[in-house]
Amino acid sequence: MKITVSHIIDDKEMKTLEGQYFNEDFFDTIITQDCDCFKDDGTILFKFRKNRISKELCQIAKNSYTKYSKTKHSNRGVSAGMLDKNKLPSYVGKFVECGTFRTGYISNTSGLKSKQKITNLAQSNIAGYFDKPDRNIIGTKEQCRETAFNIKYPELWEQSLPFLKRCDQLFQELMPLRHYRQYLRSDLSPNFKIPNTSFSTITLNYSWRTAAHQDAGDYKDGFGNLVILEDEKNPNTYQGCYLGFPQYGIAVDVREGDFLTMDVHEYHCNTEFKPTHDRVEGKFKNRDIINHWYLNRMSVVLYLRENMNICENDR
Repeated sequence: MKITVSHIIDDKEMKTLEGQYFNEDFFDTIITQDCDCFKDDGTILFKFRKNRISKELCQIAKNSYTKYSKTKHSNRGVSAGMLDKNKLPSYVGKFVECGTFRTGYISNTSGLKSKQKITNLAQSNIAGYFDKPDRNIIGTKEQCRETAFNIKYPELWEQSLPFLKRCDQLFQELMPLRHYRQYLRSDLSPNFKIPNTSFSTITLNYSWRTAAHQDAGDYKDGFGNLVILEDEKNPNTYQGCYLGFPQYGIAVDVREGDFLTMDVHEYHCNTEFKPTHDRVEGKFKNRDIINHWYLNRMSVVLYLRENMNICENDR
């Protein structure tokens, strides 16, 4: 199926809606089958294919990433949404120098003012390579680095490479020119690219509903790629959580084994989770249940970081 979409929200208004959530009923069109979606200027918004990644490769990815993907972080910016006490760490007391998406705070435990501003919590983690120094290492001058996942779990990283290569093959098949440009760009820093792919980095999100945002730091002439995995060890299943493009009124129902390549520089977000049963199985904190962080959806986003080509420590 091929379709063409136009803006239903102009750029100026969309900027005011950044960081907000859009529910399923906002979207006029939900894509559930193979689809090439064009913007009205003729460029691609996304291409979607059902059941293109084998169960075996999906299982390899789940075995590699599931535990790590559940770690919560408080540095995810606009995509984590407007500040919400139910999504902040329990030690956060009074807000200090508060913005829309980030805030400083007085600690409930120590009484001290925070040194860094934080966002809402998100079960969101990176693997592969990154083009910014580790903020936890004071004085480091290296422009690019291995992520903590690669350093701590090299066996799991190696184990996952066939899955990542399959995703790159699908990207090449669907977007050959974009892939070609991205592959050449990734080769400028061969020590900081995922072997035999056009990617440098993956983001792993576990049951995290993103607010409307544009991806920052991705290679501008490349594309982002999304795969969903469903953790069979977690019985808390779901419907919903579509990947939506609110400016165009269209969303995609991506499930395990499907592949979506998309223009991540357009605003995108997730619709609401819909648990398939009222019963919550397992032990979870109330905050996890309120925010649906207990459900079994894991997303893998694959991309090339924009500044990998200037990695001084790769020369």
